[in-house]
Amino acid sequence: MSRLKRLNIITTHSNSGVEDHGAAKNQGLHASEMQVGLTSSQEYQPMNEQGNIVDDVAQNEELAEVNGAPKKGRGHTQKMDIWKMNSTERICVTFDKFGLPVGDEGRELGQYIGTLVRMAENVSIEYTDWRKVPTKKKEDMYSLVKSKFTFHPVETSQIKKWIFSSMGKKWRTWKGILKSRGYDPSLTIDEIVAQQTNNDERVNKTQFKELVSRWFTPEFQNTCVKKRSSRLKMKEPHVTGTKSFARLAHEMAMKNDGVYPTRGEMYIKTRTRKDGSIVDDEALGVVTSLKAIASNSTSTRGDQDDFVNDDYSKVKGAEKRGYVRLIGKIPVTKSNGDSQIIQQLESATQTINHLHGAFNVMVNIIQEHIPNANLSTILSNMNLQVPRIGSSIESTSRSTNDGERVDKR
Repeated sequence: MSRLKRLNIITTHSNSGVEDHGAAKNQGLHASEMQVGLTSSQEYQPMNEQGNIVDDVAQNEELAEVNGAPKKGRGHTQKMDIWKMNSTERICVTFDKFGLPVGDEGRELGQYIGTLVRMAENVSIEYTDWRKVPTKKKEDMYSLVKSKFTFHPVETSQIKKWIFSSMGKKWRTWKGILKSRGYDPSLTIDEIVAQQTNNDERVNKTQFKELVSRWFTPEFQNTCVKKRSSRLKMKEPHVTGTKSFARLAHEMAMKNDGVYPTRGEMYIKTRTRKDGSIVDDEALGVVTSLKAIASNSTSTRGDQDDFVNDDYSKVKGAEKRGYVRLIGKIPVTKSNGDSQIIQQLESATQTINHLHGAFNVMVNIIQEHIPNANLSTILSNMNLQVPRIGSSIESTSRSTNDGERVDKR
């Protein structure tokens, strides 16, 4: 339970909303405030194939098993401290402006999602593609996530999309882990299945046999060869381990009075080893160019969301659709430039609607207190005009259309 003491925990009440147990996690939470206890007998808990609740074990970064020798640890991640939380409590996860989780709570969310997709009763490893997993199963797991976590500042479709994507990524990683430690062409399918299911209670025998059978097909073997070849061609690898770029950027900002790093600064950070060396020669060239831009620049840092003219784009070029390097997988429309314009228009529209609403409230107050007042005369002295009914919609539409015309020019 010690891990949870550092997290921002809130308590929910059936009819009275949410009670915050304290301020942000940086202020700390006392054990007396936590009130973390065992869940009720009806609450869902992780179980093995025999129906027994799995014992709590320490966290172990299993992803390392895919890329190299397994990390020496005390067992696989189970997050039993989260499973055993009181049913009225939620871990409050902060998401950044791109809809990506940050902070220690973000780490716990990611690891918890990892435990969900490794449970055979939640999602089968028989599926050949995450897109073929029934939506209901994904929704059921999302409900389990919401039973343990709440999202700040507010739950959005973008956050839900990220969680679904994280589920898919961790599900694929789980299948990769099983293959990396179980596949042996000298053994039969049944021998591999028996060996793996005896060593890991999370592996369903029927599901795993179907997966192992697929490993031996020519189509799967050819795919593995192609992916292995592509992997060997990868350059400029990052050295941040399992920590997401969003969490890393957040940590860097907290150490810099809330000022977030540029993408160039993120690149340098993520390609520099602990001993100060750069991961490879190509990355060294990029780092040298980025440092030269920083040292020769006399301007301010500029817009942190400008992915077209920032330091990194000057060295590495424009972004591809649907992905912004050193940020993560975020929704992008047509191009990053178009996306930024659309975001600006949406923000301006919200501001206009807010100001228009406040203006209407002021007009109503004047009419209430001065019934016979000539509003046109009063407002003309203020260089304002009485709005017509529905003008809010007109102004919003006009602003959006004007913005589109500017974009096209």
